[in-house]
Amino acid sequence: MSKKAWYCCGVCLIAGMAIGYVSAQVRDGGIIANTMACLNLTDLGESSKRAQNAYQHESRPVAIYALTELLDKQNATDHIGETAFMSKQIISIDLMLTHARLAKLYAEDGQTNLSEQHFNEAINCAKVGKKSTITNRDTLMDFVTKIDRGAK
Repeated sequence: MSKKAWYCCGVCLIAGMAIGYVSAQVRDGGIIANTMACLNLTDLGESSKRAQNAYQHESRPVAIYALTELLDKQNATDHIGETAFMSKQIISIDLMLTHARLAKLYAEDGQTNLSEQHFNEAINCAKVGKKSTITNRDTLMDFVTKIDRGAK
């Protein structure tokens, strides 16, 4: 073989190794990203369970605290965006429910400004769904009441 042929073989070998290395890194990065998303989902699920328990069985201040903690984690998940485990629509529904429950608790507590703020956020989250029928306070609270009755 000529020098040119050996040179081409060497370049092809190096290019093939580089492409293999890059694809392995991308694949490993995907595995790491999925693992992190799974861990985040597990943490979010535990927070959701604690918040739901506090909302159903604890005093208003405890429920507000637990739901606020959950809301912080949900907002962090929303900033990460859609993953293989959670779609944008599921994230928005979870955010809507948390905001609506906080709005309800704040209204019962007489904190109308915070209640209104959370109602508005809940309606905005509901709008993310393509065919959402939740467009105002009454339909939102009817939906949350139905969900809460089924969760007990």
